[in-house]
Amino acid sequence: MPLLFTIAYHAVDVLIYLLLAAAIISWFPIDPRNRWVRLLHTVTEPILHPIRALVPPIGGFSLDILIAVLLLGLVQRVFLRALTS
Repeated sequence: MPLLFTIAYHAVDVLIYLLLAAAIISWFPIDPRNRWVRLLHTVTEPILHPIRALVPPIGGFSLDILIAVLLLGLVQRVFLRALTS
């Protein structure tokens, strides 16, 4: 069972990095038809879409990625606690 929690912990870590990459890419005029941008969008959109539906942009700023990273950080803490106990 610890192996499963370790894999899940690292998968969440990868998701956090992908979300941060999506945030950085959104600042630049990159072609949305680029295959790497499409892949990044395909992976991160299922996480971000429900958050966008619940939390509207505030003052023109979307907080969806910040909220997703914070929630995934909490999930990571649960996995870490399961690993250490």
